[in-house]
Amino acid sequence: MPTAGFLALVFAAAALLHGMVGIGFTLIPTSVLALSMSMKEAVALTVLPMLLINSISVFTGGAVWPILRRYTLLAVSSIIGSFIGVKLLLMVPSAWLQLALALLIALYVILALRPKPFRLPESKSLTAVFGLAAGIVGGATNAMSAVLMMYLLAKSRDKNEIAQAANLCFALAKVVQVMMLWPLLRQMDIPASLLLWPSMVAVAVLLLGVWLRKRIPFQRFRQLSLLILALLALMMLYKSLGSLI
Repeated sequence: MPTAGFLALVFAAAALLHGMVGIGFTLIPTSVLALSMSMKEAVALTVLPMLLINSISVFTGGAVWPILRRYTLLAVSSIIGSFIGVKLLLMVPSAWLQLALALLIALYVILALRPKPFRLPESKSLTAVFGLAAGIVGGATNAMSAVLMMYLLAKSRDKNEIAQAANLCFALAKVVQVMMLWPLLRQMDIPASLLLWPSMVAVAVLLLGVWLRKRIPFQRFRQLSLLILALLALMMLYKSLGSLI
């Protein structure tokens, strides 16, 4: 079990990036902790702080109602996918999911770096597929942001809208994870003090990141998002290959 000081350091770094680009807190702590514990334990240990950070992030970019109205289908389909993903987390070795996701992210980053911007057609069925895929991946590996950012960066140029829509889906997925992983959380018997002040540090640093986001041009925001996705793909590739070999 990691120390509270180590968790505070990891949470602070992840929260800063999360505040700046809307992603990071659902993936970075899980990826770091999964290097020294099982994926199940890493997801269970971080699920409550993530729910807190994601819920706060939904309200940091502007009015929430337009986000709810525009991204309802994406959010609902991600909830359905989250149920499937948590089932996979409890049943299937996550290394195969991580490997597939790492390759998918790498492909997206390569396509996104083309001179001509990557765009998706308007399609409810496509939105539902992305939401379902994001939910499955998020429930199984906490890597929902990778799939969601592929969709959102191709659909919008409003960085606050992107961050709010992503965190809406993150927060709803965390509710599903808490419900389904509650027996595992009770079994792990995690001390409240282990998560309390690291979570408080994360909230403070998150607000600093949000302040910085409002001063970052969209192109820089997009570049930073792609850089984070690329680094996370490398981390997941390393972890999955290490587990499979």
